[in-house]
Amino acid sequence: MHSKKYYIIYGLFFSLFVAAVLCLCLTLMQGMPHIDPVFYLMTFGVAFVTSFVVTAVVPLARVAAACAVYYDAKPVGVAFRLIQNVFFSTLIMLFLGIVMTAFMTGVGETQALSAMTGELMAINLFDRFVGLCLQFWPTIVIVAFLCDPAAGGLAAKITGERAAEAPEAAPARA
Repeated sequence: MHSKKYYIIYGLFFSLFVAAVLCLCLTLMQGMPHIDPVFYLMTFGVAFVTSFVVTAVVPLARVAAACAVYYDAKPVGVAFRLIQNVFFSTLIMLFLGIVMTAFMTGVGETQALSAMTGELMAINLFDRFVGLCLQFWPTIVIVAFLCDPAAGGLAAKITGERAAEAPEAAPARA
């Protein structure tokens, strides 16, 4: 396992990369014909600050790494990164998703057209949050998986820590 300093720096870079890519991807996936720079900067700011504060306060990366170890994934393997990122992106989505849903759509009830009946119906914040999670969870996992090596590499460079070694590759201690 890495130090707390490593995980804070990792969270900083991970939040930066993920917020930049997700704000772009999610806007395009929702059918926007172009990216409004002011709106992008606002959503990026909210996403970056929220995800960094959450990763700095709650040890999500450590929990996700512990989950990957629990499933017997080797710390330097692709399976470890995949399991860690599935858990990490799911945990960060729980925090970031509720904040971004509230920021984008408000906290009160809104009206939406029912696809089944064609009538307007009231939708609360929780329902919008669940819809966001179901719709964008695969995208968030893929973005997290792709951003993880860069964030981990930059955090390792800054802190001077090396990547965790696989148990077989670790030297035997006397």
